[in-house]
Amino acid sequence: MIDFSRLAKWPSYVAPFNGMLFILLCSSLLFVNSMAYGQLFPKNSGIMPAKPIPIISHVTKPAAHNVKITSPVKGAKVLVDHNLLISGISAGNHNATSINCHVSVIVNGIKPYRLTIAMGPNTPTDYSKWIFILDPSYTHIKAGQNKITAMYFCASNPGALSHYSVNVTGINPSFNNFTGIG
Repeated sequence: MIDFSRLAKWPSYVAPFNGMLFILLCSSLLFVNSMAYGQLFPKNSGIMPAKPIPIISHVTKPAAHNVKITSPVKGAKVLVDHNLLISGISAGNHNATSINCHVSVIVNGIKPYRLTIAMGPNTPTDYSKWIFILDPSYTHIKAGQNKITAMYFCASNPGALSHYSVNVTGINPSFNNFTGIG
């Protein structure tokens, strides 16, 4: 805390600058850089480091894509009101660090997420490869824009949570510009 009572005891030639000094101090408090620096020293070493070591309080790493939809691809044209095979890859359950992991899919935000079928070669719960069959019992592709999102989740490692989305265009079978599914 700044003790401003000491400003009144300054010599009279400093008095005109008290207001400017106050404004300068307050504005410097408002525009402080959020980066903090600290120095770490071994106990009683007497050694000073050459330059300060930055200490960052909030480190944000971009989320790794632990899941990807491989079919249909982004921008694909798919038939409306038909079953659709959605497939993809993920970090899977094929190593010791990915225990209790799974991949789920949601289409057009219609909840809940639906569990996919693990197709990886290692175990019955190996989601390194997965599929999901979109059928009318859950929802269907509608005419126009549709969003398909896959979610990778590990109960043993919540930090591995990852999402991946593709937008596809639903078209009617009679549509002349149909280029195929996927």
